Amino acid sequence: MLLKCEHLTKKLGQYQLKDVSFTLEKGMILGVIGINGCGKTTLLRSILGSYRLDQSPEDAGELWIGDWHHKTQVKEYKGSMAYVLQECPFSEFMHPFEVGEKYGPFYQGFDLKKFKDLVKKYEVPEKKMISELSKGQVLRLQLAFAQSYPARLYVFDEPVGNLDVEFRDGFYETVRELVSNEESSVILSSHLVTELEGIADELLWLGKKDDEGYVRYHGTTDELRDGYRILSAEDGEEAIPPEMIRGKRIRESHKEWLLQATDGDFAGRLPKEMAGNLRYPDLQEIMYFVEKEEER
Repeated sequence: MLLKCEHLTKKLGQYQLKDVSFTLEKGMILGVIGINGCGKTTLLRSILGSYRLDQSPEDAGELWIGDWHHKTQVKEYKGSMAYVLQECPFSEFMHPFEVGEKYGPFYQGFDLKKFKDLVKKYEVPEKKMISELSKGQVLRLQLAFAQSYPARLYVFDEPVGNLDVEFRDGFYETVRELVSNEESSVILSSHLVTELEGIADELLWLGKKDDEGYVRYHGTTDELRDGYRILSAEDGEEAIPPEMIRGKRIRESHKEWLLQATDGDFAGRLPKEMAGNLRYPDLQEIMYFVEKEEER
Protein backbone atom coordinates (compact mmCIF):
# COMPACT_ATOMS: atom_id res chain seq x y z
CA MET A 1 0.00 0.00 0.00
CA LEU A 2 1.28 3.47 -0.91
CA LEU A 3 -1.45 5.85 0.38
CA LYS A 4 -3.97 5.32 3.14
CA CYS A 5 -6.72 7.85 3.80
CA GLU A 6 -8.93 7.24 6.85
CA HIS A 7 -12.13 9.18 7.62
CA LEU A 8 -10.90 12.44 6.11
CA THR A 9 -13.28 15.29 6.92
CA LYS A 10 -12.57 18.88 5.97
CA LYS A 11 -14.77 21.92 6.68
CA LEU A 12 -14.42 25.02 4.47
CA GLY A 13 -16.99 27.72 5.19
CA GLN A 14 -20.43 26.16 4.76
CA TYR A 15 -19.04 23.23 2.75
CA GLN A 16 -17.83 19.97 4.28
CA LEU A 17 -16.09 17.02 2.65
CA LYS A 18 -17.11 14.22 4.98
CA ASP A 19 -15.66 10.86 5.99
CA VAL A 20 -13.55 9.99 2.95
CA SER A 21 -11.68 6.69 3.28
CA PHE A 22 -9.70 4.80 0.63
CA THR A 23 -6.34 3.19 -0.04
CA LEU A 24 -4.09 3.33 -3.10
CA GLU A 25 -1.63 0.60 -3.96
CA LYS A 26 1.78 1.09 -5.56
CA GLY A 27 1.88 1.42 -9.34
CA MET A 28 -1.75 2.55 -9.60
CA ILE A 29 -3.45 5.55 -11.20
CA LEU A 30 -6.49 6.81 -9.26
CA GLY A 31 -8.94 9.05 -11.13
CA VAL A 32 -10.97 11.45 -9.00
CA ILE A 33 -14.28 12.49 -10.58
CA GLY A 34 -17.46 14.35 -9.64
CA ILE A 35 -19.43 17.50 -10.38
CA ASN A 36 -18.01 20.95 -9.69
CA GLY A 37 -18.02 21.72 -5.99
CA CYS A 38 -18.10 18.10 -4.83
CA GLY A 39 -14.70 18.40 -3.13
CA LYS A 40 -12.08 17.09 -5.57
CA THR A 41 -9.67 19.97 -4.97
CA THR A 42 -10.42 19.96 -1.23
CA LEU A 43 -9.48 16.29 -1.05
CA LEU A 44 -6.25 16.71 -3.00
CA ARG A 45 -5.15 19.78 -1.06
CA SER A 46 -5.85 17.93 2.20
CA ILE A 47 -3.69 15.03 1.04
CA LEU A 48 -0.92 17.45 0.06
CA GLY A 49 -1.11 19.20 3.43
CA SER A 50 -2.16 22.57 1.99
CA TYR A 51 -5.36 22.19 4.01
CA ARG A 52 -4.72 21.02 7.57
CA LEU A 53 -7.13 18.60 9.18
CA ASP A 54 -7.26 20.41 12.51
CA GLN A 55 -8.40 23.91 11.57
CA SER A 56 -12.03 23.52 12.64
CA PRO A 57 -13.86 21.33 15.18
CA GLU A 58 -15.35 19.29 12.32
CA ASP A 59 -11.98 18.49 10.71
CA ALA A 60 -10.74 14.93 11.15
CA GLY A 61 -8.84 12.13 9.46
CA GLU A 62 -5.52 10.37 9.17
CA LEU A 63 -3.18 10.07 6.18
CA TRP A 64 -0.15 7.90 5.51
CA ILE A 65 2.22 7.57 2.58
CA GLY A 66 3.87 4.24 3.25
CA ASP A 67 4.80 4.41 6.93
CA TRP A 68 4.96 8.23 7.00
CA HIS A 69 2.14 9.93 8.89
CA HIS A 70 0.95 13.38 7.81
CA LYS A 71 1.25 14.83 11.34
CA THR A 72 4.12 13.00 13.03
CA GLN A 73 6.48 12.72 10.03
CA VAL A 74 5.60 15.87 8.15
CA LYS A 75 8.93 16.37 6.36
CA GLU A 76 9.09 12.82 4.99
CA TYR A 77 5.37 12.77 4.18
CA LYS A 78 5.36 16.03 2.20
CA GLY A 79 8.74 15.39 0.63
CA SER A 80 7.47 12.18 -0.94
CA MET A 81 4.92 14.00 -3.12
CA ALA A 82 5.03 15.91 -6.39
CA TYR A 83 2.09 17.84 -7.76
CA VAL A 84 0.49 19.98 -10.46
CA LEU A 85 -2.23 22.35 -9.24
CA GLN A 86 -4.82 24.60 -10.86
CA GLU A 87 -3.22 27.58 -9.13
CA CYS A 88 0.52 27.97 -9.64
CA PRO A 89 2.43 27.41 -6.36
CA PHE A 90 5.45 29.41 -7.56
CA SER A 91 6.03 33.17 -7.37
CA GLU A 92 4.59 34.87 -10.46
CA PHE A 93 7.58 37.23 -10.56
CA MET A 94 10.08 34.45 -11.27
CA HIS A 95 11.38 33.16 -14.60
CA PRO A 96 10.99 29.42 -15.29
CA PHE A 97 14.62 28.46 -14.63
CA GLU A 98 14.58 30.42 -11.37
CA VAL A 99 11.83 28.09 -10.12
CA GLY A 100 14.19 25.13 -10.22
CA GLU A 101 17.10 27.12 -8.77
CA LYS A 102 15.07 28.45 -5.82
CA TYR A 103 12.62 25.66 -4.99
CA GLY A 104 14.55 22.63 -6.21
CA PRO A 105 16.97 22.41 -3.24
CA PHE A 106 14.00 21.84 -0.90
CA TYR A 107 13.28 18.49 -2.59
CA GLN A 108 15.64 15.58 -2.05
CA GLY A 109 17.13 14.31 -5.30
CA PHE A 110 16.01 17.31 -7.38
CA ASP A 111 17.81 17.32 -10.74
CA LEU A 112 18.20 20.91 -11.97
CA LYS A 113 19.54 19.88 -15.37
CA LYS A 114 16.60 17.54 -15.93
CA PHE A 115 14.22 20.34 -14.92
CA LYS A 116 15.73 22.80 -17.40
CA ASP A 117 15.71 20.18 -20.15
CA LEU A 118 12.02 19.49 -19.51
CA VAL A 119 11.18 23.20 -19.50
CA LYS A 120 12.71 23.40 -22.97
CA LYS A 121 11.03 20.17 -24.11
CA TYR A 122 7.63 21.48 -22.99
CA GLU A 123 8.27 24.77 -24.82
CA VAL A 124 7.85 27.01 -21.78
CA PRO A 125 9.30 30.47 -22.64
CA GLU A 126 12.46 30.77 -20.56
CA LYS A 127 12.70 34.57 -20.57
CA LYS A 128 9.14 35.37 -19.53
CA MET A 129 8.02 35.72 -15.94
CA ILE A 130 5.39 33.27 -14.74
CA SER A 131 2.83 36.10 -14.68
CA GLU A 132 3.28 36.41 -18.46
CA LEU A 133 2.77 32.73 -19.22
CA SER A 134 -0.49 31.19 -20.39
CA LYS A 135 -2.33 28.77 -18.11
CA GLY A 136 -1.16 25.90 -20.27
CA GLN A 137 2.46 27.00 -20.03
CA VAL A 138 2.21 27.31 -16.23
CA LEU A 139 0.86 23.75 -16.06
CA ARG A 140 3.74 22.53 -18.23
CA LEU A 141 6.21 24.30 -15.95
CA GLN A 142 4.70 22.57 -12.91
CA LEU A 143 4.84 19.24 -14.70
CA ALA A 144 8.53 19.75 -15.48
CA PHE A 145 9.20 20.48 -11.80
CA ALA A 146 7.20 17.46 -10.62
CA GLN A 147 9.21 15.15 -12.85
CA SER A 148 12.58 16.46 -11.68
CA TYR A 149 12.83 14.63 -8.35
CA PRO A 150 11.88 11.11 -7.23
CA ALA A 151 8.40 11.16 -5.72
CA ARG A 152 6.29 8.31 -4.39
CA LEU A 153 2.92 10.00 -4.94
CA TYR A 154 2.06 12.36 -7.80
CA VAL A 155 -1.02 14.53 -7.29
CA PHE A 156 -2.47 16.24 -10.36
CA ASP A 157 -5.49 18.54 -9.89
CA GLU A 158 -7.27 19.17 -13.22
CA PRO A 159 -3.96 19.33 -15.11
CA VAL A 160 -5.22 18.86 -18.68
CA GLY A 161 -8.03 21.39 -19.06
CA ASN A 162 -5.75 24.09 -20.48
CA LEU A 163 -3.52 21.81 -22.52
CA ASP A 164 -3.91 21.24 -26.25
CA VAL A 165 -4.95 17.79 -27.44
CA GLU A 166 -1.49 16.84 -28.69
CA PHE A 167 0.19 17.71 -25.39
CA ARG A 168 -2.56 15.95 -23.44
CA ASP A 169 -1.72 12.72 -25.22
CA GLY A 170 1.93 13.17 -24.21
CA PHE A 171 0.88 13.99 -20.66
CA TYR A 172 -1.03 10.73 -20.31
CA GLU A 173 2.02 8.84 -21.58
CA THR A 174 4.08 10.61 -18.91
CA VAL A 175 1.58 9.56 -16.23
CA ARG A 176 1.89 5.94 -17.32
CA GLU A 177 5.69 6.21 -17.18
CA LEU A 178 5.54 7.61 -13.63
CA VAL A 179 3.88 4.43 -12.34
CA SER A 180 5.77 1.99 -14.58
CA ASN A 181 8.34 1.28 -11.83
CA GLU A 182 5.51 -0.16 -9.68
CA GLU A 183 6.78 1.96 -6.77
CA SER A 184 5.02 5.29 -7.38
CA SER A 185 1.32 6.10 -7.79
CA VAL A 186 -0.71 8.94 -9.30
CA ILE A 187 -3.89 10.69 -8.19
CA LEU A 188 -5.44 12.55 -11.11
CA SER A 189 -8.62 14.62 -10.94
CA SER A 190 -10.26 15.69 -14.18
CA HIS A 191 -13.60 16.75 -15.64
CA LEU A 192 -12.58 15.03 -18.89
CA VAL A 193 -13.99 11.72 -17.73
CA THR A 194 -13.85 10.06 -21.15
CA GLU A 195 -10.06 10.51 -21.22
CA LEU A 196 -9.74 9.58 -17.56
CA GLU A 197 -11.64 6.35 -18.16
CA GLY A 198 -8.89 5.25 -20.52
CA ILE A 199 -5.98 5.78 -18.13
CA ALA A 200 -7.23 5.30 -14.54
CA ASP A 201 -6.86 1.91 -12.84
CA GLU A 202 -9.34 2.94 -10.16
CA LEU A 203 -11.93 5.68 -9.69
CA LEU A 204 -12.92 7.74 -6.67
CA TRP A 205 -16.30 9.30 -7.48
CA LEU A 206 -17.28 12.09 -5.11
CA GLY A 207 -20.91 13.07 -4.76
CA LYS A 208 -22.48 16.22 -3.33
CA LYS A 209 -25.68 16.67 -1.38
CA ASP A 210 -26.51 20.19 -0.24
CA ASP A 211 -23.22 21.48 1.24
CA GLU A 212 -21.67 18.07 1.89
CA GLY A 213 -19.30 16.02 -0.25
CA TYR A 214 -19.02 12.26 0.15
CA VAL A 215 -17.63 9.14 -1.54
CA ARG A 216 -20.17 7.83 -4.02
CA TYR A 217 -17.95 5.06 -5.40
CA HIS A 218 -14.42 3.70 -5.11
CA GLY A 219 -13.24 0.84 -7.32
CA THR A 220 -12.40 0.00 -10.92
CA THR A 221 -14.17 1.43 -13.96
CA ASP A 222 -15.19 -2.06 -15.07
CA GLU A 223 -16.76 -2.81 -11.69
CA LEU A 224 -18.74 0.42 -11.88
CA ARG A 225 -19.96 -0.19 -15.43
CA ASP A 226 -20.91 -3.80 -14.63
CA GLY A 227 -23.59 -2.53 -12.27
CA TYR A 228 -25.36 -0.42 -14.91
CA ARG A 229 -26.99 -0.74 -18.35
CA ILE A 230 -28.60 1.68 -20.78
CA LEU A 231 -32.02 0.61 -22.05
CA SER A 232 -33.27 2.19 -25.29
CA ALA A 233 -36.95 1.93 -26.26
CA GLU A 234 -39.75 4.00 -27.74
CA ASP A 235 -41.79 3.57 -24.57
CA GLY A 236 -42.74 1.01 -21.95
CA GLU A 237 -41.43 2.42 -18.69
CA GLU A 238 -44.26 0.70 -16.85
CA ALA A 239 -42.59 -2.65 -17.64
CA ILE A 240 -39.32 -1.67 -15.96
CA PRO A 241 -38.99 -2.43 -12.23
CA PRO A 242 -38.94 1.08 -10.71
CA GLU A 243 -36.17 0.19 -8.25
CA MET A 244 -33.82 -0.37 -11.22
CA ILE A 245 -34.24 3.09 -12.76
CA ARG A 246 -31.47 5.55 -11.91
CA GLY A 247 -32.19 8.12 -14.60
CA LYS A 248 -34.06 8.90 -17.81
CA ARG A 249 -33.28 10.78 -21.02
CA ILE A 250 -35.70 11.57 -23.85
CA ARG A 251 -34.30 11.49 -27.40
CA GLU A 252 -36.08 12.55 -30.61
CA SER A 253 -36.82 8.97 -31.68
CA HIS A 254 -36.66 7.05 -28.41
CA LYS A 255 -36.14 7.14 -24.66
CA GLU A 256 -33.17 5.95 -22.63
CA TRP A 257 -33.07 4.74 -19.05
CA LEU A 258 -30.05 4.09 -16.88
CA LEU A 259 -30.71 0.86 -15.01
CA GLN A 260 -28.85 -0.47 -11.99
CA ALA A 261 -28.70 -4.03 -10.69
CA THR A 262 -26.05 -4.94 -8.14
CA ASP A 263 -26.36 -8.63 -8.98
CA GLY A 264 -25.94 -8.01 -12.73
CA ASP A 265 -29.29 -9.59 -13.62
CA PHE A 266 -30.82 -7.07 -16.03
CA ALA A 267 -32.32 -9.22 -18.78
CA GLY A 268 -34.10 -11.49 -16.33
CA ARG A 269 -36.11 -8.60 -14.91
CA LEU A 270 -37.24 -7.16 -18.23
CA PRO A 271 -39.60 -8.32 -20.99
CA LYS A 272 -37.68 -10.22 -23.70
CA GLU A 273 -38.31 -7.53 -26.32
CA MET A 274 -36.71 -4.95 -24.01
CA ALA A 275 -33.77 -7.10 -22.89
CA GLY A 276 -32.41 -7.05 -26.43
CA ASN A 277 -32.03 -3.27 -26.27
CA LEU A 278 -29.62 -3.21 -23.33
CA ARG A 279 -26.04 -1.96 -23.64
CA TYR A 280 -23.15 -1.03 -21.36
CA PRO A 281 -22.90 2.70 -20.55
CA ASP A 282 -19.66 4.62 -20.57
CA LEU A 283 -18.50 6.48 -17.48
CA GLN A 284 -19.74 9.86 -18.68
CA GLU A 285 -23.24 8.48 -19.23
CA ILE A 286 -23.38 6.97 -15.75
CA MET A 287 -22.35 10.27 -14.20
CA TYR A 288 -24.83 12.22 -16.35
CA PHE A 289 -27.84 10.07 -15.49
CA VAL A 290 -27.10 9.66 -11.78
CA GLU A 291 -26.25 13.29 -11.09
CA LYS A 292 -29.07 14.71 -13.22
CA GLU A 293 -31.58 12.48 -11.48
CA GLU A 294 -30.39 13.66 -8.06
CA GLU A 295 -30.76 17.31 -9.11
CA ARG A 296 -34.51 16.83 -9.55
